Amino acid sequence: MVLIKKVIEVIFVSLLVLFSFYYTEKAIVLLESNDPIMKEIKDKGSGKEEEAINAKVEGDYLIPGYNGLVIDLEESFTKMKGYGSYNDALLVFEEVEPNISIDDYYDKYISSGNGISTNIALVFAVDDSSYTSNVLNVLKDMGVVGTFFIDGKFTDSNTSFVSQAVVNGNEVEVLSYDKAYDELLFKASIDKIKTLTSTTPKYCYATYDNEEVLNLCSKLSMHTIIPTLRLDSNIYSSAKGNLRSGSIISVKLTESNVSELKVLINYIKQRGFTLVTLDTLLNEARSEK
Repeated sequence: MVLIKKVIEVIFVSLLVLFSFYYTEKAIVLLESNDPIMKEIKDKGSGKEEEAINAKVEGDYLIPGYNGLVIDLEESFTKMKGYGSYNDALLVFEEVEPNISIDDYYDKYISSGNGISTNIALVFAVDDSSYTSNVLNVLKDMGVVGTFFIDGKFTDSNTSFVSQAVVNGNEVEVLSYDKAYDELLFKASIDKIKTLTSTTPKYCYATYDNEEVLNLCSKLSMHTIIPTLRLDSNIYSSAKGNLRSGSIISVKLTESNVSELKVLINYIKQRGFTLVTLDTLLNEARSEK
């Protein structure tokens, strides 16, 4: 009986403590909500929030969306309370994902980023060792990054290149296996890249609408990209006047193209574009909050 009484007392005290915390928290929230600074945050800050932009489906193609921004009331209030008054510069935002994201669809092609930023991605399809080291050196010398879609058979015998490619911030994805799309071999190539780079491939490459590639990659929850602009020869003149924000530019690896690559990169920079990896280009998150 004494034991039961003590148990009841412990439960009663615990409940009192819990209710105390609950009502204390409620009281703090009430005080904050009536604070002049909090009222200003809600009043003035709301105009600085931005709605998320949904990904767009256009037939068989998909355009990435863009995260929105909402004010983190608690963080903003804490900063401004310490400052002593409302200040726009002290607003803290958090990102809100769009209702429709590219990750809701894997059975569509992506041929560009959303074009909201000035980002552009350079991609290279690699199935032999010709010019691969040259391209890596050019990217490093120019202080930019690219995305390499690499054939699995090439990966098997060129592991050092795959490992080296990501050292300077480049991205490595799977192209095919011996120029074919056998599911088991494709998966093995993905696993090999994971091991060599500690990153997980997310994208597939097609030069045109290709259901074999699309179906396989959709099954593996990977996005299939088709370049906005394919540069097979005379890459500078072919790109001139055809660049736009969000472009995915594929450069064919030939001797003349690689020798002209620095000229192309300089032109892209001079036009005010920033070269990023494909994953950065297609990511719906904001680079800055």
